[in-house]
Amino acid sequence: MLGPALALLAFVGSLADLPPGAVLRLGDLRFRAPGEVRNLRFTPDGATLAGWVARPDGTVRPVAWDAATGFPRDNPFPPPPELGAGAVPSVRVGGTRMLTAGPGTAGRVWDAATGRQLAQLAGHSGRVTAVAGSPDGSRLATASATGLVRVWDGETFRAASEPRGHLAPVCAIRVAPDGSRAATVGEDGTIRVWSLTTGRELRGFRHPGPVEFTPDSTAVVLATEVGHVRVWDVVAGLERVPDTPPPPPVPTDAERLAWCGVTLAFSPTGAAFAVGYADGTVALFERHTQGFRRELRGHGSACRALAFTPDGERLLTAGGDHTVLVWDVRPQAVPLSRAVRQETSAAKLWATMCTGPAPDAYLAMARLAVEPDAAVATARVRVRAADAPDSTPAARLADSRAVELLEALGTAEARAFLAYLAGGHAAAWRTQEARRALERVRR
Repeated sequence: MLGPALALLAFVGSLADLPPGAVLRLGDLRFRAPGEVRNLRFTPDGATLAGWVARPDGTVRPVAWDAATGFPRDNPFPPPPELGAGAVPSVRVGGTRMLTAGPGTAGRVWDAATGRQLAQLAGHSGRVTAVAGSPDGSRLATASATGLVRVWDGETFRAASEPRGHLAPVCAIRVAPDGSRAATVGEDGTIRVWSLTTGRELRGFRHPGPVEFTPDSTAVVLATEVGHVRVWDVVAGLERVPDTPPPPPVPTDAERLAWCGVTLAFSPTGAAFAVGYADGTVALFERHTQGFRRELRGHGSACRALAFTPDGERLLTAGGDHTVLVWDVRPQAVPLSRAVRQETSAAKLWATMCTGPAPDAYLAMARLAVEPDAAVATARVRVRAADAPDSTPAARLADSRAVELLEALGTAEARAFLAYLAGGHAAAWRTQEARRALERVRR
């Protein structure tokens, strides 16, 4: 059973058309192409927005998105015969209007009969290079040399969805100590604080970063200059003047790696780590064996930053699409194949979990986690008190996976057995692992 907070997250996520496995999105999804857009158009049904991007070597690359959600799709159109930048791109909209790219950084809507300008679609930081209109004229699209694509209401000429969140890729994430909030640092020079229960933006600050939460999670600390900080209350939005100024925030090791092109984050439980890639995918690995566990697909562009919540149950991933996705990374949330779901032998699953390679072991752990009572009963039988020596790598790996499962279950029975193991009724290594897990679940 999901707890109340996670149940709410799952409900909110279902309303937001999220990728499989994600429970929340922070900020609006923006369409972003990897270069200068030279051609843009809607499919006849208005469901797909497709274009072509010009490369420096003269070749072109197709791009396409779901017109409602912004998720990438295959481009259904052949490349246009010419992608030259000499002529001003234009398109007829609804039979009576013309939409042109520019001049400048805005799209412009004109009366086709009189030539009078009806609207200016401003919102790009670069030169507008391509425009499109849906067949019924209800939606307009403009794209710029920076790759940003915006969709507009064809009647009011307003953005189809009110701009929220960052206007540039997110480059860092910090999660509050109590796991209730997250702060994101964008390349647009802003820091935004979000609720991890509702996904709502709580506060925004014009600040280039870095940022850190106060220990009570109610305020953020911003570094202004060397040795100086400003503390802002997240709820009231007012600046605090603490008796003892907190230390200035500094980039984490993971953030420093991200600046070098490597996106990495370790789970607070010590059992797993996540790696983000240039194509937007994120992979989860087992820390002890460095074996692959699970892939998360949801960002349409490079993953720029990663962060686990303090309990290790959720992972936040930031992409070049200006948004942050929140994933449920507990074993219980792993999608299982029919063959794994139909396996009913707890003993066989336990053996696979403790001795199998990382992918198979994780699926076995996930299957056991679906039935916590049976999992704890099996653990009580299989984890014998102070049995085999704990010095071999295989024995230590089995102990680590067993404790990880018990911690992930979160039931009273699982915690009671962890307390039993932590009380010295086990080999030294297993006792140490159980004590750490018990400290985490009691926070």
